[in-house]
Amino acid sequence: MESQTESGGVANLPYARGKTFGSLDEYLAYLEQYNGPLDMPWWREVAPGTYRQEIRMADGPEPETATRAELAARFGFAPEQ
Repeated sequence: MESQTESGGVANLPYARGKTFGSLDEYLAYLEQYNGPLDMPWWREVAPGTYRQEIRMADGPEPETATRAELAARFGFAPEQ
């Protein structure tokens, strides 16, 4: 689904509305800012390097947790050095 662009950003991400992101932090901040108020999924850091997907839908799936490395791999961002 996701793809690297020539500029090095990642495109075609879930809930990104056609935007391209240069880093995982940029993408996560975007999701929080634009999806949080709309009750759409976004990721909250709950412990250093650990994130929980925030979903407020009444009959939605159970919130998932993932490490920063897992999210970077899932969304196509380069692993952090």
